[in-house]
Amino acid sequence: METQNIDHIGIAVENIEEAIKFYTEKLGMKVVHKEILEDRGLKVAFLTGKEGETAIELLEPINHEDMNNTVAKFIKNRGQGLHHLAIKVENIESSLKELESQGIQLVDKKPRPGARGHLVAFVHPKSVMGVLLELVQPRE
Repeated sequence: METQNIDHIGIAVENIEEAIKFYTEKLGMKVVHKEILEDRGLKVAFLTGKEGETAIELLEPINHEDMNNTVAKFIKNRGQGLHHLAIKVENIESSLKELESQGIQLVDKKPRPGARGHLVAFVHPKSVMGVLLELVQPRE
């Protein structure tokens, strides 16, 4: 599998508007995309710096009490913070097959629609030294 680059770093937050304010006002980043992912129960915002290569994805659960929501559960158990690392791949299906053939534990065996209309799939942290890894295939 060949990684194209780091796509984004996901950060779980309790209040997305407060987090956006911090990253824009204190760090000079800009919001490049916002959306609500109803099916995943999340509000998301992507921010970049001047170069715009790697984004920060802020994730806030729509319902903070829903322990079936992985981000709400993450915040309850660990607090706000680094949630996942996302890498860009050219072909997500072949990347998943290759990882699985190497004995890597997958959260998603098939890609699914993600934020920004991209295809995404997650690799279990047990196989990535404790880091939840997201594979991202940008929409064409």
